[in-house]
Amino acid sequence: METRKYKALDALRLLFMVTPFFVSLQLLLGVLQAAVPTAFMAIATARFVDTAIGILGGGLVRGAIYPPLILLLSVVAVNSILSNLPGIVVSRIKFALERKLMPAFIDVRASLSFRYIEDAKAWELISRVADKPIEALQKGIRAYATMLRSIVTIIAILGLIVAQVWWAVLVITAFSVPLLWIALRAGQKNYEADVDTRKYTRRHEYYNELLTNREAVFERTLFGYGEHVTGRYLEQYETARKQRLWVSLKQYAVAKGASTCLSMIALLIVLTLINPVITGQLSPGMFMGIVAAVFGMINMLGWSLQDAVEQISQSNEYMKDLTKFMELTQVEGAKDLPELNPIEFSALEFKNVRFKYPTGEAHILEGLSFSLEKGKHYAFVGANGAGKTTITKLLTGLYSEYEGEILINGRELRTYPVGAIKAMFSVVYQDFARYQISMADNIALGDAAKDIPPAHINEIADLAELSETIAELKDGINTPLGKIVEEGVDISGGQWQKIAIARSLLSRAPIKILDEPTAALDPIAESRIYQEFERLMGGKTTIFISHRLGSTKLADEILVIENGGIAERGSHEELMSKAGLYAKMFEAQRKWYE
Repeated sequence: METRKYKALDALRLLFMVTPFFVSLQLLLGVLQAAVPTAFMAIATARFVDTAIGILGGGLVRGAIYPPLILLLSVVAVNSILSNLPGIVVSRIKFALERKLMPAFIDVRASLSFRYIEDAKAWELISRVADKPIEALQKGIRAYATMLRSIVTIIAILGLIVAQVWWAVLVITAFSVPLLWIALRAGQKNYEADVDTRKYTRRHEYYNELLTNREAVFERTLFGYGEHVTGRYLEQYETARKQRLWVSLKQYAVAKGASTCLSMIALLIVLTLINPVITGQLSPGMFMGIVAAVFGMINMLGWSLQDAVEQISQSNEYMKDLTKFMELTQVEGAKDLPELNPIEFSALEFKNVRFKYPTGEAHILEGLSFSLEKGKHYAFVGANGAGKTTITKLLTGLYSEYEGEILINGRELRTYPVGAIKAMFSVVYQDFARYQISMADNIALGDAAKDIPPAHINEIADLAELSETIAELKDGINTPLGKIVEEGVDISGGQWQKIAIARSLLSRAPIKILDEPTAALDPIAESRIYQEFERLMGGKTTIFISHRLGSTKLADEILVIENGGIAERGSHEELMSKAGLYAKMFEAQRKWYE
C-alpha cells in the first residue's frame, strides 16, 4: 500500500501483486469461457444439425451422426467444466487477499492519526475503504474477467456473421457504444448513492445490533423497547433503500431501453439470414448456430457486459476513495510496541497549552500550565467537559496538534518516539476494553512488549484482588472470558474493572493514570478502588482524573480544571481552607461519602 493516485486498473494491479498466478488464470478462463460457447458451440451445432438433416434426407449413413455428436457433447462438457472452475479460482484469490492484502489495510488503518476518530466525514471514508476491501477488489477482477469474456464473445460472433450480414457489425457497434457509456454512468451513480446512504446504513445497522446483540438483551427485555427501536431501524433502512432504488430504476430504464433496441437488431439479423438458407448459401445448421450465438451476444451486451462496465466504474470510484484514504495522515511508529525500557521519569510540564479538537470550534484547553513531579500522587478534578480527559489524550500522544509545549524531563513530548511515549504511560480509561480472551491474556496485554511469566501474572492478579474470581472459574486464570467461544464465562463489571487495573499494575510505565474507570460505580465503591490503587502504586507517579471527589484526599496535590485552565491547586486541606471552587464541589458531594 502506497500513497499514490489509484485508478480502476489498480484493482488488477493490486491483485497481481498478491496472487499473479490465480488472477492470470481467472482472466484466461474468461477468454476460454467466451470462445467455447460461441464460435466452437456454433460450429459444433452446425455440423450436428447439418449431418442430421443429411441422414434424414438419405444422403448420409446413420453412423455419420456420431463424430459431430461427440464434438457437440465435448464442447458442452468443456463449457460445463469451464463454468465451474472460476468459482474455485475466485476462492483461492479471496484466501490470498485475506492472508496478504487485508493485513496491509489493517496496518494503514492502525497507523492513521487519532484525530480522524473525531471526524465523521473522515471516518466514513475510512469505513468505506477499509471495512470490505477484499469484496471491492474482487468485484473489480470479476468485472474485468467478464468484460474480457464479453469482448472475445462479440468478436467471435461478429466474425461468424460478417460474411453474411456485414452491416450488422456496424449497427451493433453503433448501439453498443452508448450502452457502455450508460453503464459507466450507472456505476458512478450507484457508488455515489451508496456513499450518500451510508449514514442511514450505519444507523440501521446500529439499531439492528441493539435489537439482536446479547449485551443489550437484559435492558431490551426489561424496558420492552424492541418495538420502538424496530420502528427507528425500519425508518433508516427504508430511507437508504428508497434512495438506492430510485437511482437503480433510472439507470435500469435507460439501459434496458437500449437493450431492447439491440434485441430488435438481432431479430432483423435473423430475418436477413433466412434468404441465404433458402438459396443454399448458408446451411440450416450454421443458421441455427449463428442465431443462437447472436441472441447470446445481445443478451451479453444487454446484461453481462453492461454489468461488468458498471462494476468497473464503481471500482474506479472505490479507487478514488482509496487515493484519499492513503493520503490521510499516518503516524510514524503508531504500530510500534512500547519500548522495553521506559525512560527514567523526573518531571512533566504543560506550558501555555492551547488545544481544540479538529472538528471543534472552541478551545478545550486555553493556556493550560502546570508541572508534576516524580513519585507524587495527583488528582485532576472538574466538571464534565472541563478538559480532564483531553489532558490524558495529549499526554499519551493521541493528539499532537496543540499550541504551547508539553515537556517530559525538559524535552518536548512530540520529539519522543511513539514507542517511548507508549512505555511512559499506563492508562485505565472510563471505557476500558473488555477483551474476550483468557484472564491471563487480558492482564498480559498490560506489557505487550515483554513475554510475561505466568507466575508474575498470577501475582498481579492477586494484587488486583482477583484471586476469588479466579478460584470460581473452571480453568482458573486461563478461562476464556465472554461468550465468543463456547467455554467462555461472563464476569461482572466490577471484575472487569479489576482486570483493567491489573493491566496497569503489570505495566512498567513510570506514570499511571486512572481516567474515571470507576464512573459506573457508586461513590463509596469508587473511593475504595482509588485507595487500593494508590496503595499498590507506591513509588509511582499517579494521576487520578475524576469529577467526583472521593479520591482526592489521597492526592499530594489536587488540580482543579475550569475553562481550559487551572483554577486552583493544592492539597485537600489547603483547598478546603480557601473555600473556593474545590471546597464548593466537595461540600456538594460530601453526603455521597457519609
